[in-house]
Amino acid sequence: MNSRLILSAALLCILLAPSTPMHAANPICFDEVADCVDARFADFWQRNDYHAISGQSGNAVRIFGYPIGPARIEAVEGIAVLAQPFERAILQQPLGNADPANITLQMTGWERLTQLNRAPTLPAQPPTRILPSCRLFPETGFTLCGEFRNFWESHGINLDNERGYTDAERIALFGLPISDVNREPAADGSASRYLTQWFERARLQIDGVTGQIIVTPLGRDVMNHRPNPPPLPRNIGVMINPTTLTAGSALTARGSGYRNDRWVSVTVFQADGHSMLIAEQVNLTTGGFTDTYCYRTPNDALPGIWAIAFDGVDTGHRTIGFFRIVATGKPNSACPDLIEPLPRYR
Repeated sequence: MNSRLILSAALLCILLAPSTPMHAANPICFDEVADCVDARFADFWQRNDYHAISGQSGNAVRIFGYPIGPARIEAVEGIAVLAQPFERAILQQPLGNADPANITLQMTGWERLTQLNRAPTLPAQPPTRILPSCRLFPETGFTLCGEFRNFWESHGINLDNERGYTDAERIALFGLPISDVNREPAADGSASRYLTQWFERARLQIDGVTGQIIVTPLGRDVMNHRPNPPPLPRNIGVMINPTTLTAGSALTARGSGYRNDRWVSVTVFQADGHSMLIAEQVNLTTGGFTDTYCYRTPNDALPGIWAIAFDGVDTGHRTIGFFRIVATGKPNSACPDLIEPLPRYR
């Protein structure tokens, strides 16, 4: 099964589960850049700051790079996540569940090749002859050889706190190879071309100065070429009107699928992923729908993607819908009508 579909299914299951608290962590800041590692990603960062083979510290900066923006809600294949971009990677976790065990790296290799209209059709036809020093990955049809194989096998995400890296940990960091080794433009933007290989989550390149393999700034490249504004995640059992509004404006929302609940509570997720309970009890109507709920956004609301979620008091069933707050425009405090048919929950 496609690894991206498996990841999307896992994110969706966690998104619809009750939120799981984690122990508090502090942001990690640097003298070199203005942004900090968000506190909700700090444990993950620290766990990967020591190389699991050499024990050398500073590994997180080498493989992820410095943060280049704050953590924000975004859509990954239509599913909501809390993501923070770094120079070489984009970290994500399911919205509403900040357990470090659920943090993953986005498929930035796939995304950047798609942006370049170069995404391969997989599995590719494998080579007819494979050298003994190479390793074939039947899932993609590509091989790892020489320095690229050595680098791939000597790095990973620390999933088990054990010395060394397993294949699962290597794939969690880089993903599988999705190209052959080719000469491509240097990561520093110069006119030179160096040996490069693409992976699902990374692009490795032989550095022209040191001659060593480096993880290129793929996180920055992907972020610089994403659409603006970014797409909203898919609503799950919720109707919202409007879906784009100015801070201080009101919206109307209604959830579905609560035949076995007495009432629901309402939670709002701000653009930075922090949540707040805004109603402890909203009544239900015939057919398991919630009463139409009017929510007035704060006057100082952070621009970006927000969410409103309804949680059943008896079943824990969650529906969630998404809307965008923009910085410009005149606020409208009147509660709008729901102008489209309600979704049917399945």
